[in-house]
Amino acid sequence: MCLTKNPLHRKEPLLNTIITEEMRYRQKVCEYALKHGVTKAARRYHTYRQFVYRQLERYDGTARSLALRSRKPKTSPNAHREEELRLIRRMLKRNGVYGLAEVYVRCQSKGYTRCFESMCRQIRKKGYRKPQVHRKSYTRYEGLEGKFPGDKVQIDIKYVPQECIRFPSYGLRYYQITAIDEFSRKRVLKIVEEKSTYETAKFLDDLEERMGFPISTIQVDNGCEFVNDEDRTNRESRFEVAVKKKGWALRRTRPYSPWQNGKVERSHREDGKILYRRRVFTRKRDLVEQVKKHERRYNTTAKYVLHFKSPEQIVREYFEATVA
Repeated sequence: MCLTKNPLHRKEPLLNTIITEEMRYRQKVCEYALKHGVTKAARRYHTYRQFVYRQLERYDGTARSLALRSRKPKTSPNAHREEELRLIRRMLKRNGVYGLAEVYVRCQSKGYTRCFESMCRQIRKKGYRKPQVHRKSYTRYEGLEGKFPGDKVQIDIKYVPQECIRFPSYGLRYYQITAIDEFSRKRVLKIVEEKSTYETAKFLDDLEERMGFPISTIQVDNGCEFVNDEDRTNRESRFEVAVKKKGWALRRTRPYSPWQNGKVERSHREDGKILYRRRVFTRKRDLVEQVKKHERRYNTTAKYVLHFKSPEQIVREYFEATVA
């Protein structure tokens, strides 16, 4: 048995077929005015004659001609000018990979005076960039946020993608060790050839000097390059011994909970987007130099979470305020 769909049972009827009560009311007013005059129509339907005259000018015999028109203004004195839109497009093309906060700061340096939300609205409205949908996390976790530079530093390690290595590596894998300060978001990067506690412990030797401030707490995940498996041995790893020798506190994240080390994990995602997907390296020296350059660029890039300031600015302003 074949059932045909009834067009009257559509969930979303077409707007051009909808006749509202207001349109029917105006049609009755117009028909009465054409038959008995404007004054009698105004008295009959309890309105004023100017309203009846306006409806008669629009009336063509159909109720659709009396539909309410959009009250949206055709022009606005506060609308973005074309030169402002060109500036946004140019800065987005040059610095968009570093985030919209950096784009906004660069636009401000060129004379842009509007707010950050207004710039983002124009980027979405004009289609300059496809909006990103971020999944909301429902995991209950209260992290220990850093209260000052060096209060808490997250450390993690990531693979350097093989597709960007264009020189003979002879089976070696390269890794990037990352340390990020939670308060200022300042980062320190290092390229190593081995994923081991020896390399991560060696990374701590000059970490404070490269950060530029003393460190209180180190947070790492449960990887074998940082700590030993408690189910196998009670001995401390080389990394743990190095942290204790420095006089720092060591904090470990919960197993299978990468969001607890979210700041360093997110920075690794930015490394892949900014550096490793856009560069190829023809020798190891080129890889090391590009990572150092990327580290300097990251530490001088404005961040939305830092109120449009860079990590270097946050560290400098904090110690200037403490000295004063």
